[in-house]
Amino acid sequence: MRMEHLQYLIEINNYHSISAAAQALYLSQTTLSAILKGVEEELGFPIFLRTHNGVQPTTEGEEALALIWEILSRYEEIQGLGGADTSRRPVPILLSPTINEALSLPLSRRFLEREPEGNLEFHIEVGDEIGNRILNNDGNIGVTYYTQRHLEEYRAIASKYQVEVEVLCRDKLYLLMRRDHPLAGRRSISVDELCDLNFAILDHFNTQEDSIAQPRYLGHGNRYTTFPNVTLLKRAVCSGNVVSLLSGYAIQHGSESCPEELLGIPLTGTREENAILMCLIHRPDSSVRYQEKVAIQCIKEHFAALDWREST
Repeated sequence: MRMEHLQYLIEINNYHSISAAAQALYLSQTTLSAILKGVEEELGFPIFLRTHNGVQPTTEGEEALALIWEILSRYEEIQGLGGADTSRRPVPILLSPTINEALSLPLSRRFLEREPEGNLEFHIEVGDEIGNRILNNDGNIGVTYYTQRHLEEYRAIASKYQVEVEVLCRDKLYLLMRRDHPLAGRRSISVDELCDLNFAILDHFNTQEDSIAQPRYLGHGNRYTTFPNVTLLKRAVCSGNVVSLLSGYAIQHGSESCPEELLGIPLTGTREENAILMCLIHRPDSSVRYQEKVAIQCIKEHFAALDWREST
């Protein structure tokens, strides 16, 4: 069994398809199928189950893929001992849209204080996709929101793939508005009252936030305008009779546009409890590079030192 054959198995798992993986690897499907068959015969058990929709790892295959990922990571460290420079490779971090706006800059500063020659590379993904990519070995570090129910479901799966999940802080959804908005001054607002409003929403509203209050289905007569990032969304709220749904973290610690004019009021009567958990998802220390370990520690330190209070 050759080292590149192990990488081929990871690619098959990423694509859930032998033909798609073969195309990405510039191999013929026949060649990749033969390599997979040879590896399975050598190991003595099937790694993938063939279905009409592609391939899925078997129970033994899931355990094998987790070990293969660790072997490949260790191999990279061994190459570093021989003089190969892995320190300049960027550290990819997967972030949901609302978290990216508030976290990327302070995290970069903290990381560069520790690793002046290092480089972080932020990738924006939506909700569940972050956890799925790490499960599929398509990333080592991510930060996203989960409801308590979704967190329990994800942890049950993540433990089988040697993926760690840590809660960084508790948060909730707020209705963001100007302080002179007709709804301002309320201690809370029920979703049943959200009718005939002008909403500013993100292109990709976080999946876990959707499970609490889907902005496009809140009430009758609402009008929606989408924005590519939180900065422009806040400017829209500041500029007129517009409201939005955002997490407390994004309101307090995101890029600020006229912050003195903005007010966040917690939602009540949501589809699920209005509570979202910001979670750090990552591979264990044994499976990541040194600079990835530093990035994970910097994320934990950032939230441990955060001046956190509810946005009201």
